[in-house]
Order: sequence, then C-alpha cells, then structure tokens
Amino acid sequence: MAKGQHTAKNIGRNTKNLLNYPRAGVSGWTRYLPSIRVLVVGGLSLVIALCVLFAIGYAATDIPEPNLEATGQTSTIYYSDGKTPIGQYKVEDRKSVEIDEISEPMQKAAIAAEDTSFYENRGISIKGLSRAVVGVATNKYAGGGSTITQQYVKNFYLTNEHSFDRKIKEMFISLKIDQQQSKDEILANYLNTIYLGRRSYGIEVASQNYFDKPASELNVSESALLAAMIQRPGAADPSDNPEAYQDRFDYVVKSMVDEGFITEEQAAKVEMPEVKKQNKESSLSGQKGYMWDFVRREALRKLDIDEAQLDRGGYNIVTTFDKDRMKAAEQAIKTLPQEQPEGMQAGLVSIDPDDGGIEAFYGGKNYLDQAFNASTQSHVQSGSTFKPFALVAGLENGVRLTDSYPGASPTTLNNDGTPWTVNNFASTSYGPVSLLKATQSSINTAYAALNVQVGPDKTVDVAERAGLSPNCTDKEMKSGDTGGCSIGLTPNPSNVLGTASVKPIDMASAYATFASNGVHHETHSIKKVTKGAEDEEVYKAETKGKRVFDKAVAAETSYALQQVVKGGSGGYAQNLGRPAAGKTGTTNENKAAWFSGYTPNLATSVVLYREVDGKSVSIGSFGGRGEVTGGSFPVQVWTDYMKNALQGEKVEQFPARGELPDKPKPKNTNPAPAPKPEPKEEPEPKAPADNSDGGKDKETKAPIETPKDEKDKDSDGDEKGKEEGSKDSDGKDGSDEGDNGDSGDTGGSENGNSDNGNGGEGDKGSGGGNEGGNEDGNGTGGGGDTGGEGSSDSGLGGLGGDTDGFKPGG
Repeated sequence: MAKGQHTAKNIGRNTKNLLNYPRAGVSGWTRYLPSIRVLVVGGLSLVIALCVLFAIGYAATDIPEPNLEATGQTSTIYYSDGKTPIGQYKVEDRKSVEIDEISEPMQKAAIAAEDTSFYENRGISIKGLSRAVVGVATNKYAGGGSTITQQYVKNFYLTNEHSFDRKIKEMFISLKIDQQQSKDEILANYLNTIYLGRRSYGIEVASQNYFDKPASELNVSESALLAAMIQRPGAADPSDNPEAYQDRFDYVVKSMVDEGFITEEQAAKVEMPEVKKQNKESSLSGQKGYMWDFVRREALRKLDIDEAQLDRGGYNIVTTFDKDRMKAAEQAIKTLPQEQPEGMQAGLVSIDPDDGGIEAFYGGKNYLDQAFNASTQSHVQSGSTFKPFALVAGLENGVRLTDSYPGASPTTLNNDGTPWTVNNFASTSYGPVSLLKATQSSINTAYAALNVQVGPDKTVDVAERAGLSPNCTDKEMKSGDTGGCSIGLTPNPSNVLGTASVKPIDMASAYATFASNGVHHETHSIKKVTKGAEDEEVYKAETKGKRVFDKAVAAETSYALQQVVKGGSGGYAQNLGRPAAGKTGTTNENKAAWFSGYTPNLATSVVLYREVDGKSVSIGSFGGRGEVTGGSFPVQVWTDYMKNALQGEKVEQFPARGELPDKPKPKNTNPAPAPKPEPKEEPEPKAPADNSDGGKDKETKAPIETPKDEKDKDSDGDEKGKEEGSKDSDGKDGSDEGDNGDSGDTGGSENGNSDNGNGGEGDKGSGGGNEGGNEDGNGTGGGGDTGGEGSSDSGLGGLGGDTDGFKPGG
C-alpha cells in the first residue's frame, strides 16, 4: 500500500464528529455507548424541545366556553310571597353560590379530601399527571391525583373522556385558570360544579337535599360527609347506607386534623351526621304540576327564551299564585260529591281584578294523572254566562235596564227580516219584562231580542274587550292550535245564548273586568323574574290595565248582576255575606254548568263539564240531582271558595250607579207586546215607590230600581213555578236547568223574600222566592233560578236552580 494511502486511512479513522458518536479511539462494541457529551447534549435538546412544545401548547390552548351542563342553573318558581317554592325548571338540579355563601368547614373539608396543596400549587400536580398518563397508556386509569383546579376545569370546561388529549388540555387550561382566577374563585367554582348524588349539582343544592339547609350553614360533620362523597357520589344514599362512606369520612376528618383545619379534640367529637330521607314524592303531583306547566308556558313567552334557556338559566320566578287561595280552591272542589260520572271535570279560576294576576286555579285532581288543565286549556260552551256581554253592549248604545222586552215563550223574533223562534226554559212565559228582570231571571226571549236590537257584532266586541280570546281562525281550528282563541265566537244572533266555547280562564278574566269597574288587565301568573346571585330583575308584569268600558256602564252592569245573587239564579251566593254579583249558566243538553261571579276585590269562575273519549257529553244525574245547573253545585263551590279566599279581607261595596252615555238607542224591531188589561182591585194605601217617576231623566240617568216581581205580567210563569215546585216535594231534583232551549231563571220575587225564608230549589220551574219556599222557610219548593235567599229570621232556603239553558239558533 502506498504511504499516502495509509496516512489518509488513519486520519479518517481518528477524526471525531461533533457528538463523537460512535466514539473515536474506542474499539469494539463499547464505542457505541453514548459519551457524556452525547448525554448532556441530548438531555439539553430534549428539555429545550419540551419547553418549546410546552410554550406552543400553552399559547395554542385557549380557555373554551363552559360546557352547557356546567353553566346550567336551576330556575325556581315561587308562590306570591316570593319565598315558598312551587317547583323548578332544570335539566339537572344546580344552583351556584359565592364563596362567602359556603361555610368555612365545607371549604376546608373539600381541600382536605381532594387537594391539600391547593393553596400552594399552580393548578396542576405533576405526580397526578404522571399517574394519569400511565393509567391511560395501560388502560387502567382509575382517576384521582388531579388538583381541585384540574377537577374544576374538567367539570366546567371539558368532559370525563379518558384520553391523552383531554389530559393535556386539562393541564394547560388549569395553568391558565390558576393565573386568571383567585384561589377562592376557583374553590367556589369547583364546589358549584361537583355532583353529589340525588341529582344534586353543586354544594348549595346538595346541602338542601341532604340536610335541608343552605351551604352557608354546614357544620364540620356535614361538610366531611359531603366531601367524602365527592369521589363516589352514587355509591349509596347516606340516609339509607351511611356505612358506604364511613372510611372516606374518617379519612377526611383525619386530613382536616393533619392540615390544621380542626383540632384532635374537635375531630373526636365529629360523628356521621343525620341525613334527611330522600323525598320520593313527585314535586309535580296535585296542583303544583298545573302551576308549574302554566308558568313555564308564560315564562317562555314573556322572556322570549327557549326551553333549554329556561331550564339552565337560573331564573327566580315569583308568581301571582296565593298559596292559601290555591288550597281553598282545591278544598272547594273537593266539596263536590265524590261519586262522579266518567269524564267529569271541574275548573276554577280566581283573578285579582286590580292587576289581572291569577290568585288561584284548579286544573284537575292530579297533574301526574291528567296534565290537561281544565281551567286554562279546556273550551266549554258558555251558556248564560255570556248574556252580560249583550247587556253591556245595550247599555253602551242607549238601552236602559227599564226598557221592556218580550218574555213569552216561544217568541218569534224578527231577525233582520228572518223569523227566529226562541224559547225560555221549560217554555215558561212571562209578560213584557224589563231588561233588569230579564237579567235576574235569565230570560232567553228578552235577551235574544236585545241582541238583535244592538247587533250580535257589538256583543262579540264587548266579550273580547272584557277578556275573551277572539274567535279561532280556520287555520287554528284545522291545526288544533286553539289555545289562544275561542271556538264559535261569531256575530250571530244566538251568540247571546252562549253558543261559543270559551276557556274558563278567559271567562274569569272577563268578569274580573266587570269587577274592576270596566278596566281590563292582562291575565298573568308571573309577577316578576330575577336572575343570578344578585337577583337582577329581568321581567316585571305590566299591571296598569286599560279602561274598556265606561265607568257608569260597568257600575250599571254590576248592579244588574247583583240582582242575580240577591233574588235570581245565584241566590246561594248570598251566603258569602258581602256584596257579590254574577251569572249562572247551563248549556245545551246539560253538558256544562257555570257560575261566574265577583266582589269588588276578587273575580272567580267555576265550571263543571263532562268529556268522554274527547267528546262533550251530558253531565246527567249527579250528587242526587237529576241535572246539574249553574245555580246548584257551581255556585256552591264558588261561595265556599270565596268565603275562604276573602277571609280577613275588607268588605268592599260596588261603585255607585252613575249617568250612562247619552247615545241614540237602536230601533227595537221586537218590542214587548202590551199586557192584557185585567180587572183592577182597589189598591190599599201605600208609600210611593222611589223609582216610579218614569220621567224624562230615565233615558240618561241610571234608574235606582229593584227588579219587580211583575206578578200580573208573569202569572203564567208563577203558575209554572208552583207546578214544578210540587215536583220537588216528591224528591226530584230541585234546581235543574233545562237543555239549552230555554232560560228558566223564572221568577219569584226579586229578592226571594217570603214570610219565613227564601225559595228553595225548583225543578225546571219558576216561582222561586215569594212562592218557592215552604211556610217555615226550610222547604224546597219551586224556584227555578230564583230560589234566592229569604230575608226572614228563618234563614236560607235551598238553592235556586239556574234553568237558563239555551237552544243555539233558536
């Protein structure tokens, strides 16, 4: 070999590269062992690479938006007192509180149980992360080892997914959160997001569910138990099996001692606390479910939010529902006979006329068995409770209570050139009757003539202004979306007889407008809504109201409707013992019976109806009565409820009658026929009546009038009443209304006065009051609708039958 070649070979063999790897000058396999230089450089390179990757990862990882489950807070609805809860809207039961609303023992117990280095670490635990990485790699991840900050990040921002990606994100977010939030904020947020069993998310809800107290009042033993449950909240319910948490409980107490949070002497006294039993009863049973559902629907509309927002929004909703009046409504309905025909439904709605707030309602026996609300969702034919709308329409257009209308049955009316035959209940005939008498006795023929005179369109207009929902459109009827409308509220002459089907809540709203002397307030169940820990107000009900009827017209209407109570079909309501006005109603074929009435400070509608397989059917015999009328069970329920609801309330008087609007009166094409002359007897001397001047003033000034018995004019009706009264003595139904052919609130004296008592219940008859009762005032003689209360010492007689049925279209 040439010398030059040999030298070159040696030089190449002995030359060292930068890392000296493989090592120069070393023979055999050992030359491949890394030198100190390689180890140092490699280690430094790895550290630098990790730092770079960490920096990139830290910079690239943003704090995400909180997950919906973590941020969602329970919305709570309250009775009108703002303190007593009715129910909650939630996906999960959660309520967040500030750190100062969590007791110090609970804060310390959580730290002792989950992260004793909480106040020293920077949000992560290297030891815990390493264990988690190994666990994920070997598929044996058992949790644990995470700091409180990491657990908070997982609960609030991430998920429980077991993956490297989630752990890396958790680490970076935890570091950032530790830089951005104080330790107290992190601890409060953590305790607000943990799950502790019984569907309880957050320490506040758990404290209420387990110990019936706020988190601010938790003591050491209670705090130690809740902290012990953090790792395994679903292991057992501590009220049934506290032993399942005993070991962890002891560990937490010992850790609190070790960390100096409590002394050994204090620890020695700590025992497993007593936990209240889980409430197995559904929170939506009975009437609560109906309130819960109604308020939910209203909240979605008024707040303009969707269901998810309501369920997670943490709203505090104060309703108008009065707890005592809700109870009174339920008790009043329970006074009905228990043996009821299939499909029997009862509804009651009570509204404050001063602001339109729903004080109480009765939706059904149990929301869990029947979610359909009989008071707010049903449509029921209105019967004679509709007549006051025609009355108002007349008073607004020059008609007066002293005006005369035909009372004979049948009467054929001229309906714009078309004959229309109308019957009264039981074909009871009257002579010409005043509008006041027609109101008291619910005379169909007179009201039909009034409706033709003023125009059915004006009657519909009054009904809608008072509070009835407008007529359903064809589209609404076809789709079945009739919740916001009335069915059959059309401008036809027979609408005055109650052909339209309306919601009980709407009828109560309309009568509340009468009670407020012509001011309509929007019916509502929500007073106000606040949100968040600071109770920021986000909604408040508008309660100002709008005047829809002239004051004098409204006062005149109330005066007329008071006569229904004083001596007409609603006579039983005199038991209330304070001024009241109202109207009974019974519908075609006895399918529904109403009493809608009011005092100046509360308006209430009661309805009974029956549905079988989705179809309206006759109530039939019920509670020992052949038929159920508005003057029977409905007015009894109304009176029972109102007595309790108004207990302790000031007795208010209705507004005084005033001067009515001076408007041209529509021509009456169906005037009352002149009564037949009869032989006159020599009258006995008596004091002149104070309302008999019949002067010019009557057209504009509301007359101060008490309904007349009109004995001469109503002789046929009185005879009929005697006849039907005799039936009653045989034990037959005492106050039955007829089918909707006729209005049979027939008769008797205006005040139901007799020498010894009032008229009793009558079976489809007239002649209540002065002819209805037995001589001793305790009988159940005639009385159709007018078996009102007597004014004698003997007290009240029986109920007055409503008998104000109707036959749509004549």
